[in-house]
Amino acid sequence: MQPANKFRASWPISYFPPVMLFVLSAGPAAAMPQGAPRELELTRPVRPWEFLSAVGTRAGLLENESGRMEAWVYPLKILRDFHLRFDVGGRVLPAETLARTVIARPESSTIVYSGDTFTVRETFFVPVGEPGAIIILEVETEEPLEVEAAFQRDFQLEWPAAIGGTYLSWDPALHAFYFGEEQRKFAALAGSPTGEAPRAEYETNYSASHESAFRLGATLKGKETKLIVIAGSMEGRAEAEKTYRRLAGDANGLLEESAKYYRDYLARTVNVELPDADLQKAYDWSRVSMVQGMVTNPFLGTGLVAGYRTSGESQRPGFAWYFGRDSEWTSLALDAAGDFASTRTALDFLSKFQREDGKIPHEISQGASFVPWFKDFPYGFASADATPLYIIAMSDYARAGGDTAFAKEKWQSVWKAYEFLKSTYDERGLPKNLGVGHGWVEGGPLLPVKTELYQSGAGAEALRALANLARLAGHEEESKTLAQEFEKQRALVNQSFWLAEKKRYAFALDRDGK
Repeated sequence: MQPANKFRASWPISYFPPVMLFVLSAGPAAAMPQGAPRELELTRPVRPWEFLSAVGTRAGLLENESGRMEAWVYPLKILRDFHLRFDVGGRVLPAETLARTVIARPESSTIVYSGDTFTVRETFFVPVGEPGAIIILEVETEEPLEVEAAFQRDFQLEWPAAIGGTYLSWDPALHAFYFGEEQRKFAALAGSPTGEAPRAEYETNYSASHESAFRLGATLKGKETKLIVIAGSMEGRAEAEKTYRRLAGDANGLLEESAKYYRDYLARTVNVELPDADLQKAYDWSRVSMVQGMVTNPFLGTGLVAGYRTSGESQRPGFAWYFGRDSEWTSLALDAAGDFASTRTALDFLSKFQREDGKIPHEISQGASFVPWFKDFPYGFASADATPLYIIAMSDYARAGGDTAFAKEKWQSVWKAYEFLKSTYDERGLPKNLGVGHGWVEGGPLLPVKTELYQSGAGAEALRALANLARLAGHEEESKTLAQEFEKQRALVNQSFWLAEKKRYAFALDRDGK
């Protein structure tokens, strides 16, 4: 979301309008009528190149619509290039060549494969709070068919951390491949209750294969359901086995539990009735997408990640790690949708990593606890805008959610953020980007600049937000002083960036203040 398109010359640049105004105008009173909530489902022909996912708070399956998938149990990547083959009629058919339809629901993603004499529905889902995932295969065939699952081991921590040497072996009792490493701390399993005929990766002087595979047992004719289970642990093999058995033993129950989780979430957040069906779906899906950004890392805590994508041969899954500005902008939307609990969790997470001088982090890799992330890497505090946005987001949450106790609890944190922000003012009194961090534009021919309109606007709005927080926290004198500062800063921003002859605002001021 980019705030610039909301600015008007008649209203100060420092005004940040609420996210999704139609939601706020509807208000909680616009809740859906009693009865079953709308079932969310999207169906269309497969586009093999398009991204597809199934995620929970502790794990994710990231793939494309051909069925090529990688599996994560945060912060651990387990495997990549997972795909199916169908052994039928004396031929082995690559599943991706038969992918016909994709079906997306909040709790799962399904690919339908169709051959001449069979169909297979492959449903990927991640139970919301589990460190693992399940793939359900619904087979219907007129002749004997056997499914083979193949993948490449990619057992590593998320960038920039690393485990070191890892290995793979078949466990015949669990019908699963075991993934291990030399310290025996990180462990994973991938297999099936009916798994058999394993083929493991190998490497010799004369040939090598990085692919491992197992078969799921033949379906002679008719309908049959098969399972593939993936589980991971940061506490050794026994914990991974416990998760694996739990997922394998209650796949249908866990799927229904996940579906209910999202139904309940949609029911308890702000509902609106819209006359356009596509717009209705877009709004409902937007709520699901936001809450699916909530990720729990056992070494860091729970917060909002910036987005998912396949990592391929790397260990960077899109932007599936924690970001300051992204969390803060998203928190405004969460507030508008009535999900105050997620906003509080996200802001509390960021506050834990606030720098001693008050600056709010820009990004925190899921591998950050294994490396000197904030000391030896340049990304931790790379942005300037995360700090004023933190104050704005705190105020919006306290106002919309009525959580004055949180405002009081975090008062010292937001005050430190304000002190850092003020330390970045230039000689005019505008918060700088130069030497502090990037803003809305992170690179390109427009840079370097001294301060962006966006950063200065956010800095001014942070004063108004802090005045509100001071009042809620019982600091009346500070609230009055900050309100006066805001009025001065608002005038300064408009005066500094408004181009009267062109009737628009400048993007930024250069090093010479022009």
